[in-house]
Amino acid sequence: MSKSPIITSILTVPAIGTSSQGSGAVQVGIVIDESRIAWGSCENIIVPGDLQSPLLVDEGIDSIEATVVPFLIGQELSSFRELCSGLESLRESVTSRAARPLPEKESQGISRREIITGFLSSSDRESGPVLKKETVERPIHPAIRFGLSQALLSAVSMVQSEPLVQTEPLVRTVTETEIIAREFELPLPSKAVPLQMPIKHGQSLRLHSQVSALSYTVEGSDPEVALGPDSERIQRFVRRLRGRLLKAGHNQEIAVHLDARGALGRLYDHDLGKILGALHGLEQAAAPFHLRVQDPLILEDRGDQIKVLGQLRDYLRLRKMSTKLAAGAKINSLDDVQAFAQARSAHMLRLVMPWLGTIQELITATLACRAEGVEILIEGIPSPITS
Repeated sequence: MSKSPIITSILTVPAIGTSSQGSGAVQVGIVIDESRIAWGSCENIIVPGDLQSPLLVDEGIDSIEATVVPFLIGQELSSFRELCSGLESLRESVTSRAARPLPEKESQGISRREIITGFLSSSDRESGPVLKKETVERPIHPAIRFGLSQALLSAVSMVQSEPLVQTEPLVRTVTETEIIAREFELPLPSKAVPLQMPIKHGQSLRLHSQVSALSYTVEGSDPEVALGPDSERIQRFVRRLRGRLLKAGHNQEIAVHLDARGALGRLYDHDLGKILGALHGLEQAAAPFHLRVQDPLILEDRGDQIKVLGQLRDYLRLRKMSTKLAAGAKINSLDDVQAFAQARSAHMLRLVMPWLGTIQELITATLACRAEGVEILIEGIPSPITS
């Protein structure tokens, strides 16, 4: 049996227009048998309201060269899943400086000498906190894991082939979709994936046939300005959008997705009863189109966020409302996805691909949602996907 092609080197370069000293994207190339190259993009996806440490280009390249290159060089391109699992297990040592508070000292009184010199001669006087170095072990940045998994999936696909016709020597390259279906024991998709399209005020509504939802993001930090003192401004926008959709000949196949970014919670001081009333008004404004509201309120703690969204979902059910809740805030890792999915506190979860890590971690997150009957919205590729 012939040996599979191997990884002979790794290429890294800052993306066009990216400063090596700042945050941005790193293009990474997997060189196959010193000939073909499969590329991936280690790229930040910045979403307001979410905290994710940025990928610094120079640090990202250093991390790849110090941690990833020794692991990948010489690896056979026979199993995408095994290579992803290896990436996910990698750890890097990071040293940072942290302020250490000064210990309190018992007062020994003030000497005559200290009074005369204005305390300048006191050898015990400290000018500020002491900085100490702390070294921690952590996984490599999720954006790096994602970009590398892109390149690895492409590389595995490039080296695998199968006969076009059983009786002829002609072969074709196995697609990346087929690689994923085979290795994760999933069926090949039988229909196109529905898309969600972002819109702004006054935007044209010429929609592709695959578009199943239109999303509007609430901007600004002042909820009264963004939504109106009692949400009437955002309701007017939804009513106008409904009118334009009906005029364009759309029926109920399009959903309206409103990313509130916690604005309803700020406007109503996190009063769930008032938020429910606002959702009811928005649902009526959107009818007959389905309404989804993402992050109507955002709390500091993940557990609190899951709990309060679950309560709001229960209220929607009791009021027999059709509005669906989507959760995006506090979902920055596979562990977060599993916690939200198992709690079923929202009808849909927004998954940002470079935040979760490798494509394998994204697939695991997707399967966890599917097992709990939770829909997903995937971001971090040219167009968000819903399923």
